[in-house]
Amino acid sequence: MYISPRYLANIENKGQHPSLQLCTEFAIRYNISLDQFIFAENEGNKSTQRRQLDVLLDGMEDRGLKIVTATAQSIRETETEEEA
Repeated sequence: MYISPRYLANIENKGQHPSLQLCTEFAIRYNISLDQFIFAENEGNKSTQRRQLDVLLDGMEDRGLKIVTATAQSIRETETEEEA
């Protein structure tokens, strides 16, 4: 992405805000939604993890979707039992 290691370190360690162009490039490259950063007060939007999962699910065939569905149901049941 042609940025200096020092600039990247400042973003990571010192909280320096990246330029809008660099922020957009990161979002595109790593499939990250900027909504959660730009519209932080709006919790109704999907998180980055949810959006990444949606992309993965969109690329799956029925067999993979059945496996993911069964896994998600099992996780949900386990979490419900732990809450009780």
